[in-house]
Amino acid sequence: MKWRYFLFQLKAFLVNPKNVGLFIITIVLSLYFGLVSVPNHTVIEQVDPRPIQKEYIDYKAFLKAARKEFVLARKPGYHYSPSRGAIDAVYTYPKVLAYDRKLLGALKKNDMNAYAHYASMRYKYIDDLIFEKGNQNFLYPAAYNKNDNFNMEGHYGYQRTFHLYNALLAGNKDKKTPLNKNILEERTALQVMQNSLSGWTVLLLVVMVCFFTADIVTNDRKYYTVLENIPLTKRTILWLKTGVVEVGVLLNFVVAGIIILFCIAPKYGLGSLKLNTVDYLGKINYIPTFRTETLGMYYLQFMIFAVIITFIRLTILLSIVLHNEYVAGILSSLFAISAKMLYFSLGMGFVYPVLEKLPMTYFSIGDSTTGNLAYLMDVPGWGFNAGIKPLLYLALTIEILLFLFTQIKSIPLVKRGD
Repeated sequence: MKWRYFLFQLKAFLVNPKNVGLFIITIVLSLYFGLVSVPNHTVIEQVDPRPIQKEYIDYKAFLKAARKEFVLARKPGYHYSPSRGAIDAVYTYPKVLAYDRKLLGALKKNDMNAYAHYASMRYKYIDDLIFEKGNQNFLYPAAYNKNDNFNMEGHYGYQRTFHLYNALLAGNKDKKTPLNKNILEERTALQVMQNSLSGWTVLLLVVMVCFFTADIVTNDRKYYTVLENIPLTKRTILWLKTGVVEVGVLLNFVVAGIIILFCIAPKYGLGSLKLNTVDYLGKINYIPTFRTETLGMYYLQFMIFAVIITFIRLTILLSIVLHNEYVAGILSSLFAISAKMLYFSLGMGFVYPVLEKLPMTYFSIGDSTTGNLAYLMDVPGWGFNAGIKPLLYLALTIEILLFLFTQIKSIPLVKRGD
């Protein structure tokens, strides 16, 4: 009987016009993401010889002019002091020019290991000059000025790139997955999906789950006479309905993932789960700290979070209590995006540390598993380990409430004529 009921519900789920519409929306968004968004995405730290060559020429010319100022200052009878820019150039440009020569040589030989090695050293050196020493001869790329926080965004970007290149080099010692331009720019399919599965992208997926689930209980009013005397307990029925939604949602997201992979992989490569990536741990002793892990470990943590986040069960609970699928879907969706709307901004974690213990903080999943949440909140931690407890407590609370409601005989799952 359980299997027959499950198949009956699954068929009803798959032909539900609302769910068919959500399937179509997912496919359209996947095609747009793979064919339009990814190719048009601007990588700030590109692997491109042209800007390096231009920088090399400009810096060399400026250094030549700066040295002339020093020569002029040494001439007897001249009361002249070199400018601050000239002094900084004489002491810093030779090292930067040496890095640029190494980078151009590596690109000419197509030696991406050498490029990553010297580029990481260059990022660290220039970041130290800008952020720590306040050198005015260097600036972060203008693309970092997204949130009117130019220096912090640039510092974080340079530090992440420095650690990412070192992580990729460390994981490529056996050279089983040779580094290439697409890997360094994080353009391969698995890297793109990793960087995309955070923020509003994940929350949009969670909202879709809420609306997939919204009428899974109340839809039974259409078959009330058929299902009225079915020999299954309310708890069993709810678990079977949960399984139906999970199968439907999994099918939806697997199809979306396959579409995205087929759009990206032919042009940029698939990548590998063995590739190293980095996640930000926050500033520890005022130093930005990153941890190296494989893409495989990232996706494992993401899936664990996705399983624990029980929006299917929450929406089912709301639909039982309210007997209205629309209100249930809207309320669970608002709960999903509440943190992003109310308190996701730089420094909020420092001001309100209690936010670390709220389950809503971790609904965007990827922000936690990449460490972006620690950056947004400007405090160390707030990653995978910090999010497990509040999410488990939320799941346990939902299950207790569902258990209590299914024990009350006076509260049916569906009322005739709802």
